[in-house]
Amino acid sequence: MWSISTIELVLDSGIRLGGVSMRVVLTVFPTALAVGLSLLLCGAAPPENVLEKITFDDDGNSRTISGRVVVKAQDGGLLVQERDGRLWTVTSEVLGKRVTTTAPFRPEGSEELGRRLAAELDKSVSPGFHVTRTRHYTIVSSADPRFARWTGRLFERLRTAFVGYWKGRGVKLSEPEFPLVAIVLKDRAQFSKFVRIDTKLDPASATGYYSILSNRIVLYDIARIPGQPPAATAVEIQRRLSTAPQAIATVVHEAAHQVAYNCGLNQRLADNPLWLVEGMAVFFETPDLRSRSGWRTVGKVNRPRLARFTDFVRRRRRPGSLRSLVRSDRRFREGESEADAYAEAWALNYFLLRTRRKQFAAYLKTVSAKPVLRWDTPETRQADFEKAFGEDWDELDRVFVKYMSRVRVK
Repeated sequence: MWSISTIELVLDSGIRLGGVSMRVVLTVFPTALAVGLSLLLCGAAPPENVLEKITFDDDGNSRTISGRVVVKAQDGGLLVQERDGRLWTVTSEVLGKRVTTTAPFRPEGSEELGRRLAAELDKSVSPGFHVTRTRHYTIVSSADPRFARWTGRLFERLRTAFVGYWKGRGVKLSEPEFPLVAIVLKDRAQFSKFVRIDTKLDPASATGYYSILSNRIVLYDIARIPGQPPAATAVEIQRRLSTAPQAIATVVHEAAHQVAYNCGLNQRLADNPLWLVEGMAVFFETPDLRSRSGWRTVGKVNRPRLARFTDFVRRRRRPGSLRSLVRSDRRFREGESEADAYAEAWALNYFLLRTRRKQFAAYLKTVSAKPVLRWDTPETRQADFEKAFGEDWDELDRVFVKYMSRVRVK
């Protein structure tokens, strides 16, 4: 039996936008970004499709980026998206110059992005980065090329299965606007170095993460064995990973987040309830290392999450647990309740997707339409949920717990 531990990274607790301070919390191992903030915005207009050059003070250094303005706050603060999809918060206090060009905003191509990012990593991390491209992914790696190619194939299979699963349930999805980027480091030591550069935090025992701000997955060659040469074949990679289910499940979990945020299912920097976002990623995280084309384990019973949820129901679950999970992300932030929250989130997604598919699709449509940088109240979250699944919480909870008590691992 195994379980996935989580590490919460806090990025830049002093960010300000629109005159309002916000604490950006990046739960990246293996969770996604959640932003607790309240902003006075000028409106929910769509991003401007004109390329702008924004110069601002970045920790004492002048930085100029080219991108489109996604949000403008009343005091002049900006949320800017670069051509590779990266998001920057530029407050009015640090904003230097804003120049609007006549050129249209166009996403950076995979070849250009890969070449530029490899050159950046050669300087900031270590020489030797190379690029592997697939249909949707740009993988910039210092790991053995065979592992980079294996990773690309794994991610493509997951994406195909992920998109196919939701389309088959009436959920309308879109192609990613930007190339999906994965940075694959050669070993644990280099991964730790990169995490400290990228997040200014200690990676502890992390395997990988997805960042909503950069829109990138970061991981390392988890098939590498210290003192031995890299795995020479895909079969050898899979053999090594078969002994490390926690590591590969974490990588798949993060890849599922990236796909969800780039196909229209979730909106980056919008109020995505963590019970939905995390439960959905756990729903897809069960690895399928044997298939070369499909992903046969989509929606398979997650053994460790089911065991945790069963124990939670027997020992610690209190009345109102379901409603508290829906109304607030608090339980995902507290060490004592975090593992139980993940288990219940998986169980709720599992239950709803099997018993209330149409209602679940309607709920997803509501959540995916949320504007960026606007945080819902617990009352709004509850109302959104009740609109799709009804107002009788006691009955829903009774049916939910009874259904999950009958679930078995096949």
